[in-house]
Amino acid sequence: MSLAIRAENVSKLYRRMAPGFRLQTLKSALLQGSLTAGLSSEDTIPALEDVSFDVEKGCAFGVIGSNGSGNSTLLKILTGMLKPTRGRVEVEGRVAALIELGAGCHPEISGRENIFINGAVLGLSRREVEQRYAEIVEFSGLEAFIEEPVKNYSSGMYVRLGFAVAVHTDPDILLVDEVLAVGDEAFQHKCLRRIEEFLARGKTL
Repeated sequence: MSLAIRAENVSKLYRRMAPGFRLQTLKSALLQGSLTAGLSSEDTIPALEDVSFDVEKGCAFGVIGSNGSGNSTLLKILTGMLKPTRGRVEVEGRVAALIELGAGCHPEISGRENIFINGAVLGLSRREVEQRYAEIVEFSGLEAFIEEPVKNYSSGMYVRLGFAVAVHTDPDILLVDEVLAVGDEAFQHKCLRRIEEFLARGKTL
């Protein structure tokens, strides 16, 4: 069995910020290597507790849960955006993620500039982004708005731009949260077709 992802006993705690809860100093957090180490259970919120699973290469793997159950936290740990409080994660290959609406986009600059920034964040060189730029813009359907500041985009336009960049980085693993739900129906079908092609090439979703 060739694995794309392995998660072992992954837990993630967040420190409560409500009035009356004890806050650690920056010095103590640095010495302990954690903002949650040494805090009582009343001072923390568990987002994930001892989660373990394996995902084989070439598979589509779904994580289902109600709001607040840790789905997005888990995906952010898999991308490396967050570190687990306990446990470990192994990810094999290049990862592209579409998790939060507008994540990675700078609102004050244009869609074109954001394509280059997002491409770099996802591991592409400037030349690679230039080579794929026309395909990214065409897939997004934002040709008429690509020079507009992203702050003027609708939520659906954010999704179009983010998904178009993510799928054109040629990732080995694509992580997608429910963010696609805000896109229009035609674009959702376009995304699903691209995801089917992605899986047919032996990639992991």
